[in-house]
Amino acid sequence: MHMLKKKTGQTNNPNQLTPQQKKFIKNMVDSASPEQLILLLYNGCLQWLSMGKKELEKNKQEKIPNWTNFSHQMKMSVSIIEHLQDSLNHEVNKDFAEQLFNLYEYLKSNLMKANIEKSDEKIDFCMKIISDLKNGWQEGINKLGEKSGGSASTSA
Repeated sequence: MHMLKKKTGQTNNPNQLTPQQKKFIKNMVDSASPEQLILLLYNGCLQWLSMGKKELEKNKQEKIPNWTNFSHQMKMSVSIIEHLQDSLNHEVNKDFAEQLFNLYEYLKSNLMKANIEKSDEKIDFCMKIISDLKNGWQEGINKLGEKSGGSASTSA
């Protein structure tokens, strides 16, 4: 997340956000609808995985790789998948919620393997599934907005 220019005295760690970035994200989350929050989670997961892929490629080129950032990025993506699991409403459609829960478990397992094996193929595989889920969710939000006559859509 490189929304703001780096200020003097900030760390070089790309995983640390400035106070301004944290405030921006908090405002975005606070003003989002529940549907938009799911999109934010999908987008966040994809961003962490994208950063992880870049870190993986960088480390593969290093004589003495440092896997700390990569592991952190993979851990953050797994954490987001766990939040998505927690957001499932099993009372509305139990079968669908269970299927999605199991898909999230599968994604988490693959992401953990990607971390251990340092596999960009597994990351790509998970990114494809998450991207498809995000696009489907976005389409659902758009259709909901059309039905209600409002603008429930958001650009993701």
